[in-house]
Amino acid sequence: MLVRKIIGTVFSAVALITLGIFIARTEFGFQLQAWLSFKYYLQFSPYVISVMLFYSGVYIIRKNLKSNFAMAIFGYTILEIIALDWMGIVTNNLGTYPTLMFIGCAVVALWVSHANSFHLKKLSLMEILISLFVGALESLLLYYLQFN
Repeated sequence: MLVRKIIGTVFSAVALITLGIFIARTEFGFQLQAWLSFKYYLQFSPYVISVMLFYSGVYIIRKNLKSNFAMAIFGYTILEIIALDWMGIVTNNLGTYPTLMFIGCAVVALWVSHANSFHLKKLSLMEILISLFVGALESLLLYYLQFN
């Protein structure tokens, strides 16, 4: 029980730290012209990843049955974003330190969710496929919208 709460607390803390980093880097525009550009909205995409990690941390602290699924979605999303960045398909706008923190959390999240370490609801094959699909959809949708 103590390990579960420590992992959940670390996930939540990393999510709040990275959210603070992303907010500090965000340029808020007060002109209507800035609101109409895709680049303005692209800077908010890392917020989604931090929120996913925060929910994973809260779910695991509360021992929610959905925590394995939430951690799998987070883990696959991060690993797909980083893999697509390394291949040169999608640009990673997370930054170096948040990326390193997210990689560490993603590895732990995938290990915990697939091993069912805390005896929560086991991941089904359908949930694993949905997790992979959500991660790919998030990273490739941003790529598609960036060039259209």
